[in-house]
Amino acid sequence: MQRWAARLGAGVLALAGQAAMAQGALELSDAWVRALPPGQPATAAYLVVHNTGSEPVTVDAASASGAGRVEMHDTLQEDGMSRMRQRHQVTVPAGEVLRFQPGGLHLMLLELEAMPREGETVRLCLHSSEREHCIDAPVRRQAGGGHDHHGHH
Repeated sequence: MQRWAARLGAGVLALAGQAAMAQGALELSDAWVRALPPGQPATAAYLVVHNTGSEPVTVDAASASGAGRVEMHDTLQEDGMSRMRQRHQVTVPAGEVLRFQPGGLHLMLLELEAMPREGETVRLCLHSSEREHCIDAPVRRQAGGGHDHHGHH
């Protein structure tokens, strides 16, 4: 009887793990937050999101330590001007990678307690209906490779 119960318990745990993977497991990497001069009202954050699951994952909110509010934004070129458009959700297809990067989709950290300083870290979290996915992001002036993020000054 005990062996049967142990096997049943192990089977349930395995199925639960598979269900969690099917719902989508997001792996976050290459995160960083842009350091700007003190007194600025906002800054931007970037990261790479990989959906390792077999189902799409919809991110419908984000948060960051030291920020009262975080919004997802796209950068668009209209009439020769760079403009931002807020996104209320983004979907990461199963097995795909979504990049939050300078000049494209990114996170805006708003209502800052203080501007994060170069060398500090900020805890970034993406929220889906299933769970919260977090990473510690170093604060630096620019992306590796000299990428710049125009329009966030």
